[in-house]
Amino acid sequence: MSYEGSTTTRPPPSDQATAAARARMLSQDDTARPRSRRAWRLPVGLLAAATAAATAAAVVAGVTLTTGAPPPRTGVQAVPADARSPRGMMLAAASQAERQRQGPYWYSHQRTAFATLARGRTGGYVVEERHEYFMWTGRARGDGNSFYGRTFAGGPQTGADADAWRAAGSPSSWTVRSSGVTRTVSATSGAWQEDDPDDQGGGVFHIPGLGQFTYQELQELPTDSAGLYELLCEGSVRFLGGGSGAPKRCDKPKKVLDQAFSVLTGTPVPPKVRAGLMRLITDYPGVRRLGAVTDPLGRPAVGLAASFETADGRGTLQEEVLFDQRTGKVLGRRHVQLEPGPNSEKWQVPGRTLDSWLIMDSGWSDAKPALPG
Repeated sequence: MSYEGSTTTRPPPSDQATAAARARMLSQDDTARPRSRRAWRLPVGLLAAATAAATAAAVVAGVTLTTGAPPPRTGVQAVPADARSPRGMMLAAASQAERQRQGPYWYSHQRTAFATLARGRTGGYVVEERHEYFMWTGRARGDGNSFYGRTFAGGPQTGADADAWRAAGSPSSWTVRSSGVTRTVSATSGAWQEDDPDDQGGGVFHIPGLGQFTYQELQELPTDSAGLYELLCEGSVRFLGGGSGAPKRCDKPKKVLDQAFSVLTGTPVPPKVRAGLMRLITDYPGVRRLGAVTDPLGRPAVGLAASFETADGRGTLQEEVLFDQRTGKVLGRRHVQLEPGPNSEKWQVPGRTLDSWLIMDSGWSDAKPALPG
């Protein structure tokens, strides 16, 4: 196994899975073909922009690990005596993740937000276009699964945006445009819509960028950093029945965070695997430890981050992955504009959150999970 910064030659990286595929926690087919989604799904232009990390949040400080630093140690690590340090906070969260219970039904309630400029007579400030998803699956074939989605109430993003919104007469909808698509964002949530329920489904889980796994195969995943790095970044995407897809590669710290986030967010991997992933990314070269932060919903969190340059001229961005230190659960991910690029819009300034993917709740249930209100 080789870590970031080594001289080992690897195959070219595969394309990033789309945001829609990330939202989809599971697939019951032996091929990872996309499933249809209804009108509440993210528009195509928004998907492209969100997947490309259209930016922003507060500029945060942390300890930078240089490329070529020693690889993370393997095995379970004790929480350091100083649990108030950024590293100690993350390892304390990993220890809590190790204690999470399992059950017969896995569920995840997620919310995405994409910042964009409100246009027209009442525009000139930034609003968030939001969507919600709720998905559950039984751990055994025949336990069932389902996926729900809806548009969630949009609104001004910051206090200054809210002031501008009130000054414009507090409109209840906004015209926005991104990736060449013009649409309307409403301040009212839509109704939940169920998509392709399967009473005979369950027991098979799709991890974007990694492939498909049965529940039993998830229990057999490695828990040490070396084995987990190989799972995330080496070999090929796997399908049930022995087929394989594109080669995996983690050529940047951000990609390692992406892959770990996909596993932690949408898949019921065992507690020791969750804890191992958190320890891997805590000590991964090039990943910064943020210490105590607040997520976009105001929840206290501890975080990790990696900066990267966009390929389309939008400048330097930072990806943050956030955790609840008390429970070890992942709270979400957001992108941060660190430095504008030649193709940034004027409102995409350092310090603004441009997109986020939040986990409202997730875990195991003893009964079929109920749809959130």
